[in-house]
Amino acid sequence: MPKFAKPILIAAGVFLLAYALAVLGLNIYLQSQELQSRIREAALAALGKPVAIRGVHYAPWSGFTVSGITIPQAPGMPPVFDADSVSFRFALFSLLQGRLAVKEVNINAPVVICQNPPARKSDGAAEFPLASPVPTPAAALPPGTVEITARTPPEIPSGPPIEVRRINVRDGRAQYYDSKGGLIFAAEGVRIAAEVLPGGRVAGKFDIEEASAGAFVHPQRITGTFTWKAGRLVIPDLRGRLSGGKLTGTFELDRVSEFSATAALDGVLLKKLAEDAGISADGAKGSLSAKGSMRGISGTPASVTGAVEIALQEARFEPIDLIRQIGDLMNIRELQMLELKTAGARIAIRDQQANIESLVLESENLAIDAAGPVGFEGKMKLRARLHLNEKLRKDLGGLLGDHLQDSERPGCRQIPFSVTGTISRPKTDLLDKLTGFRIGQDLGGLLKNLFRPPQKEKKEKEPAKEAN
Repeated sequence: MPKFAKPILIAAGVFLLAYALAVLGLNIYLQSQELQSRIREAALAALGKPVAIRGVHYAPWSGFTVSGITIPQAPGMPPVFDADSVSFRFALFSLLQGRLAVKEVNINAPVVICQNPPARKSDGAAEFPLASPVPTPAAALPPGTVEITARTPPEIPSGPPIEVRRINVRDGRAQYYDSKGGLIFAAEGVRIAAEVLPGGRVAGKFDIEEASAGAFVHPQRITGTFTWKAGRLVIPDLRGRLSGGKLTGTFELDRVSEFSATAALDGVLLKKLAEDAGISADGAKGSLSAKGSMRGISGTPASVTGAVEIALQEARFEPIDLIRQIGDLMNIRELQMLELKTAGARIAIRDQQANIESLVLESENLAIDAAGPVGFEGKMKLRARLHLNEKLRKDLGGLLGDHLQDSERPGCRQIPFSVTGTISRPKTDLLDKLTGFRIGQDLGGLLKNLFRPPQKEKKEKEPAKEAN
């Protein structure tokens, strides 16, 4: 063994032992209630809300880690933020220079839940209804967790300025609910990588595996870049996939929650769109393209305004059940399966409604146009018309009688009708208008009564024989 090998090995062993003891001592100190209380009080002063943490520890490979972080919302509501852990990697050389520089912050499996404030009752008492999709917080915090609530934010001792250079979010989730607990937007598999630049500007990129807008639209593989400064978020190049088609858009949000957004869809497959929304897609084909814009104040539906244009290409699909059943009953094949030459819609969003300014579905022998409001809650009140050309009227053999009116479409006659109810349970008086009889809007019930098989007469029970 070389002459200096033994002293070097002893020195290395002593250094490693000292380092291990230092790490052990640091972890013992970090687990102390005094330090953890100071951390919670600092978070309270910064956020204005109490923060619960499960524990704090240090490891050379992961740095300083705070585990089990929870930021509660109002009583009876789920926490606004919950994360498995948040770790900080420090630049040791900067510490020697008297600067606290965080090379990297890793936020692992965070869940962010936002819900619009519930409406207040007339007596002034607040009401916090929660629908089943909203996860409720646990009744008790995990063992070892301490929650600090201070009446006034404590003063934080002055120290070296904190520099954060990079922020990473891994496997995150976000959920946004309305005041009744209905899901407005959700995102799964959120990943963010951002750098903190001079002047407090944050720039980075994000990746979302899957999102949900309401219960019907489910875009996937959403990516883009973003910048954030002084409470203003800008996403200039959002990209993603929706039901086999391409999604592009932009988004901006400022510190008072005013937002503006644009979006465009191209090549969305109707069959897959219906399947993804849980709607029957039998016989559906064709594609959809759309573009639109929207602006308003987040959480204030009355402030939202916008415009949307939709066009279908080579479209074929089943109409809503009420229209299809009328096609079955009156043997109008084109109402049983819509094969469209032209289809499109223009929609204006205002006054908490999607106001359909123009909707046209045109096939070879008939056309349907409609206009009217559809509320954000799903209620609709559409004024519609069914236009029939001469060929289709001859095929019906005068079945419609004198109920048709003049139409501006060449060679066509039309009959007005209405579509009411909700998107999930629509109603129409089209059959009443076609036949001239008031049958009512529940066509499904009518058909069941018309085609119900006759019931067999029940035989009277024979009287029980008397026992001998």
